[in-house]
Amino acid sequence: MRRGTSEYEAAQEAMAEILLERARNGDWPIQYGQLSKLLEDEGHTVPAHSVEMDHLLADVSHQESPDREKAMLSAMVVLKEKGEPGAGFYRLAREEFGRKGDNVTIWGEEMKLLARDFRQS
Repeated sequence: MRRGTSEYEAAQEAMAEILLERARNGDWPIQYGQLSKLLEDEGHTVPAHSVEMDHLLADVSHQESPDREKAMLSAMVVLKEKGEPGAGFYRLAREEFGRKGDNVTIWGEEMKLLARDFRQS
């Protein structure tokens, strides 16, 4: 699956819908493997720990926060072993979203932003 293809765009849309629904319901975090399975259930093969997963998470985060002011939806996706996002999340947060601080600070702030920006009362 390559960026710019209809297959990729469909997977991105499906991921956005899944993450937005979970964000609104406060149903997070979600493990990479769980997200992969939910995407597979909708007909999209996106292995949990793949370049495609990283790209989709980055693109969905940009899609839902084009000005970088809202929370990164990718913040709610965590590693099963650690219970926190993978290295790609922190790289994206710092390099493309301008987030500052250590990993704990960045993730904690994103979780607060998720509740502020997406959680339905």
